Amino acid sequence: MSGYDINRFQPQPQQHLICLVCNKVVKDPYECNFCGQMYCSDCVATKPPCKSSDCGYPPNSSDNTPKYIKIQGAMLKVYKNLQLFCSNPECKKLCSIIDIEQHQNQCIKVKCLNHENCKEFLSAEEKYQTSYCSILCELTVQLFENVSDPKKQYDIIKKLQQKLTGSGQVSGFLSQNKQPAIQPVLSVDGCPSFRWDKNKCGTGIQLLNGDSSVFLKESSYIFRTVLGDQGFETGIHYWEIEADAKTENELKIGVCQGNAINLNAAFCDLNQGFAYYGLAQLRNGSNASGQTYGKRFKKEGILGVCLNMLNGTLSFALNGEYMGIAFRSDLLKKGPIYAAVALLHCAGCTLRTGKQKPQYME
Repeated sequence: MSGYDINRFQPQPQQHLICLVCNKVVKDPYECNFCGQMYCSDCVATKPPCKSSDCGYPPNSSDNTPKYIKIQGAMLKVYKNLQLFCSNPECKKLCSIIDIEQHQNQCIKVKCLNHENCKEFLSAEEKYQTSYCSILCELTVQLFENVSDPKKQYDIIKKLQQKLTGSGQVSGFLSQNKQPAIQPVLSVDGCPSFRWDKNKCGTGIQLLNGDSSVFLKESSYIFRTVLGDQGFETGIHYWEIEADAKTENELKIGVCQGNAINLNAAFCDLNQGFAYYGLAQLRNGSNASGQTYGKRFKKEGILGVCLNMLNGTLSFALNGEYMGIAFRSDLLKKGPIYAAVALLHCAGCTLRTGKQKPQYME
């Protein structure tokens, strides 16, 4: 869920810092303006009733909408002084709660053995399965190690050819090997054509329909991210996200600058991640306030996404209705930038690309 496991803290925080929705130490904390009970920002996104037995909120009030505000003052200072261990079992470094996300994003990075050439990293899960980010990198290293033995090089290439032919992957060989790093999209007409990247998706995410659709079904309630397989370097780009009728939890949809990120978290928890949250909110960075934006979007409809790298803006439209500029940032001018979606518990969507940018989009 949204918060941090209390067992990671040293010393353990006081009970009033436990979110009563996810029962964890609050992340991006808000408090009930009646009793001061704290909650994670994601846990109160739908404004549920305060669960504290000490809450003085009048149940029969004419204004029956609970109000939650960001913590500030002395309580914010106490919160920022909390210390917790890195979630990476090989690290366990003690960090302040305001630095932990940035540390973990760096800590889990493991270099591909061909990193000097490909500049790619492995996720914490991938490193236990392979030392390479792709077949292309594995082949490159093997050929280099046998540079003085043409016969071994021939056998390496032949073995790879047989492996790909047997799995029907020869025609898709390049698409499986990090094209974004070497073939960035340069678009000025808003019609990029790309798919979801099977090498850049969080645990449990399934790619379907030729990698144009994604779906997640898991029980841990942790956001998982999937990225597009091509990076944008300049120009104006437009694509659409079609809702999946089986979706139970709202998606976070947008873009991420760079693709060396923790895919088992929401991409928009990072400063370089920009997202429209289906709860009609915006997300950018771990301290995002959940600014209200647009309309709600979950299991039906089509969301248009427009990235304008010329002026550094990201805009959205829902079912043909333009919702305005969501973000304006210099980071949105610097490539490579990848289309991104974060899924939670039971959620999915289909990517529509190669479409002309509508005239009503900014």
